[in-house]
Amino acid sequence: MAAQFEFFPNTTDFQSTAEPIIFQVQENVIATYYKYRFILQVEIGGTEVAKLKTHPLTASPPYSAAFDISRICDDYVSTEIANSNDTNGAITTIGTTNFAGANVIGLGSTKYAAREVTVKLGYESATSATAEPTETLNVASRTVLTFRDEYISDGLKYTQGTGEFQPDSFADNFLSSAPNLGVDSAFGSNFRQVYEHRIGSDQPYVLAWGADGSTALFVIIRGFEADGTTIDTASLDISAVGGVDPASVSTDAQRVQYLGCGTRNLSQHAAAASNTNLANLIDSADLAYYELYLSATSGVSQTFQDSAVHRFTIDDGCSKYPRRQLLFLNRHGGWDCFNFDQRSEERLTSIERSSYNRPRGNWDNLSATVDWDYQGYERGVTTTTVKAEKEMRISTDYIDEGYNEHLRDIAVSRSVFILERLNVLIPVVVTDSEYLFKTSANEKLISYSFTLRYSNRPRLK
Repeated sequence: MAAQFEFFPNTTDFQSTAEPIIFQVQENVIATYYKYRFILQVEIGGTEVAKLKTHPLTASPPYSAAFDISRICDDYVSTEIANSNDTNGAITTIGTTNFAGANVIGLGSTKYAAREVTVKLGYESATSATAEPTETLNVASRTVLTFRDEYISDGLKYTQGTGEFQPDSFADNFLSSAPNLGVDSAFGSNFRQVYEHRIGSDQPYVLAWGADGSTALFVIIRGFEADGTTIDTASLDISAVGGVDPASVSTDAQRVQYLGCGTRNLSQHAAAASNTNLANLIDSADLAYYELYLSATSGVSQTFQDSAVHRFTIDDGCSKYPRRQLLFLNRHGGWDCFNFDQRSEERLTSIERSSYNRPRGNWDNLSATVDWDYQGYERGVTTTTVKAEKEMRISTDYIDEGYNEHLRDIAVSRSVFILERLNVLIPVVVTDSEYLFKTSANEKLISYSFTLRYSNRPRLK
């Protein structure tokens, strides 16, 4: 017998757990078999998490079968929410004061956005129709890298991972769903168009990328005035500021890395790491926007551009309402943020009360010397507990219709937080049951609203 892999995914590109991850197997020795079944052992982090068995799909040798391990792997993929440099802080604190500010790149600490999965092929068969089958394990093995990326078919042909989130060219990207609004990079048109973010002058932000299989060694950042004048350019040596170079990636914790790239992250990191160039651009009173990308070299060069360019436009808003910033898990398994500057409302819903009816009077104190009596303030129906859900309704300012796919990720996200302060993340659940893709042709002025229910009920007395 010689069970073998006939078809298997690319072993270096991240494979999405939202798509089938298929291992097609074959028994190529033609013989008479009894009770034959293929066996696939699935190991993650060196531990067997599943042992699958299936009958051949063909009636006679050579036998063939297929295993799909996507649902198994999905249970073991989860995006990091803590700052690995100081796990007392949330991931939004990467690079900030009091949270190992000299390191502006974080890794996985307890949750891993990409996992290395080893599958071992075997089989079982019996010597006769009445004999018990015996197992023969690990006759062949393969390794695959998995992550949680949404599979949007929309009539497209089924495909597996292409490595687009393991940056090694200008066409690759961070794990972000930020929109491309058709604006050329201020680095130069040869750097292609930028992906847009809007951020306050003192707000956190985090971008993630797949370091395993990437060629990026540096982060290049340049600040610009409103007219496009360059303020300064800075480079971050990935391995010197908390990250791991691609050639040294060897664990699941290192496969996806997180860059603190908000104005607050970069400003406080610049001070902690004595990065003068970064301080000059991020703390400039004339800063209108800054752009960044991953690079194989420390200088600005399109030849060594390893990712798309992301632009962060400074926008402190001018609304009379308090700003609400959401951190949300996007469709690619990374974190994105968005500011909601228009009216927000908080309310308590689903209020439930437990009560009992207490007879009025001093029944417990009656005696030969104490007469029965009652006071007017004594309560009959008495409430013992009150439970309620807390909700918030938030709204964006008027925005470009190009953000509709980006905000759609909030509506269907598995994980959403309100950033109350730098290190205070309030977990919430989006309760809206539908999402309308708005266009300027239909709505003219576009704004979105979401209803958020706090994941933890308020503690009511």
